This record gives sequence, C-alpha cells and structure tokens, in this order.
Amino acid sequence: MLDAFVAWLDRVGPLVFWTCTIALIAVDTTAAAAVMTTKSRALVNRWTGAVLAANLGLIGVGVGVPTALYVTKMAVQTFAPTAAPLATEKGTALRER
Repeated sequence: MLDAFVAWLDRVGPLVFWTCTIALIAVDTTAAAAVMTTKSRALVNRWTGAVLAANLGLIGVGVGVPTALYVTKMAVQTFAPTAAPLATEKGTALRER
C-alpha cells in the first residue's frame, strides 16, 4: 500500500509543477499581448497587481507542492521499513532488534 502511495506522490508532483508552469506562461502571455495591442498605460496600472498575484501564487504552488510531496515521499520511504512487521521463518526472527 505504501508503494502505491509513493507512486502517486511521484505522479502528482511533476503534474502540479508543469500545470502551474503552463498556467504562468498563459497568464504572462495574455497580459503581454493585452498591453501590446492596446498600448494603454491605464491597463498596465489596473492589472499589474492581479498579474503579479497570479504569478506569485502559481510560482508558490508550482514549487511548494512538489517540494512538500518530495519531503513526504522521503519520509514514507525512510520510516515505512520500521513500521513493517518482522518476517519470521519457522518461528525464528530473521531480523534481530
């Protein structure tokens, strides 16, 4: 069961990273295209805060979530063997404590 959980963590981290990267590129491309087509200084003043907040949020999620998932994966891989029951063969313990 822990192997499935670790595999899920390995799949979700890169998915979140690349999704946020694509969204960041889309937001910035849309903002740059809007400014270049309208050439309006008022548009820049009005939307700079929103675009900056979107950029910071996407960067934070795109880096923070994969980092947290990596740390969780390492913790599971580190502490999972200690949670496994001792294997026995013919009534004798294979591993001494």
